[in-house]
Amino acid sequence: MVTTKEKIIAALKNREPSDQPESLADASEKGGVGKTSVTSGLIAVAAEMGLEVVGGDLDPRATLTKELGVTDPEFSINDVMYVDPEEPPTDPAELVHDALVPAGPGWPSNVRVLASERALGRRELDPTPGMELRLRRALQGLKGDVDLVILDAPPRPGGKLMGAILIAANRVLIPATLTEDGYDGAVELMRSISHIAAPGGLNPNLVVAGVVFSIVPKRGEMRDVHFHHEKAIREEFGDLVMGDPEDVYWSGEGGVLRPDGPVIRNYAIREECRTACIPITAAPGREAKRLVSSYEQVLLRSLAAKGGVA
Repeated sequence: MVTTKEKIIAALKNREPSDQPESLADASEKGGVGKTSVTSGLIAVAAEMGLEVVGGDLDPRATLTKELGVTDPEFSINDVMYVDPEEPPTDPAELVHDALVPAGPGWPSNVRVLASERALGRRELDPTPGMELRLRRALQGLKGDVDLVILDAPPRPGGKLMGAILIAANRVLIPATLTEDGYDGAVELMRSISHIAAPGGLNPNLVVAGVVFSIVPKRGEMRDVHFHHEKAIREEFGDLVMGDPEDVYWSGEGGVLRPDGPVIRNYAIREECRTACIPITAAPGREAKRLVSSYEQVLLRSLAAKGGVA
């Protein structure tokens, strides 16, 4: 019997060469909610599934770029989006191939990177008409070459870079910590999405793939404040929230822990992988395996949401 996972992989790998690759944005309008951690985890499990994956870093801090093992890129996503006012515009669908580089040696060969750099922050004040549309056009240039693009958004309210991501992506995943910032970042992002995805908006087909709890304390370390914010997020977003309460609360019975569901727990191995510039799929140990399982569940649910790819 063919599983949902197999159906999704087949659908992504068998897209028509004329189709733009599937693109998933990972976004919140607050920092510190584990957004880049989720992005790198999703890239790792997608690569493990055998997909040709591109990690697109739209954060001028270039955190994802560094974690994917790319340093001092000769050409970055900033060069794709920038238009010299003294020269005729160059097609981003052509420029994107100059910006696409292999991930570092710790990552699988089927992972490539659209790297970021500090200068990308200048695009927030760029007066060039239509600049926010250049990322969507760039991804169209990857037709037939890439199965999945996963985009990491900058942690700021609105702005041109956030707009560019929401215009370019097919679907958006919202990580939320069990904190005030987790709640606020998700709520504020939904306001931005409502403008972009409205009828007549710049991306009316944008799908909100879900809200995923991120940097969730280990079982036994949950406090009343975490329960308070978990409840508030569920009340605000309803069925968009991935996982059920037991995925968050369960502390084990008879010494046996329930397997982690589609929630991303705060395990130290995550930071160890980031520091070493390796994927979570390459890490040993029980906590790494639990994170891999959670990332895979989140990715599959994101791609299956609301008329998914399979």
